[in-house]
Amino acid sequence: MKLLTLRLFKTITAIAVCLFASNSVANCLVNEKAHFPTQHGKLSYWQNLIKNSDDTALAMFWDKGNCYISKGPHKGGTPPPTGDGATLHITVEDSFRTCHVFNQQDAELKTLTTCRP
Repeated sequence: MKLLTLRLFKTITAIAVCLFASNSVANCLVNEKAHFPTQHGKLSYWQNLIKNSDDTALAMFWDKGNCYISKGPHKGGTPPPTGDGATLHITVEDSFRTCHVFNQQDAELKTLTTCRP
């Protein structure tokens, strides 16, 4: 009985450690020069927008911690075709592409995102 209890304890502990570790990885690294002025939302706000990106691949990269915010909130460029015309966005790089994550959501509350290889 003690051996079974010990094995069960070790299994539960291992699962808890794996879950904790995987949750702590989920976010994008940030360039030290990427500024997040309070009027455009804190870093955590933008991390959440990346997490909920309509670009499934970018959202998966965010979940694995395999993305990099190279530029904080700024305006310019081409707005997403289904958006409201505003151009405020951050620039995020995953392993293969550069993406613009906009401060806009679609009807399904996914963040509008454009990516280029």
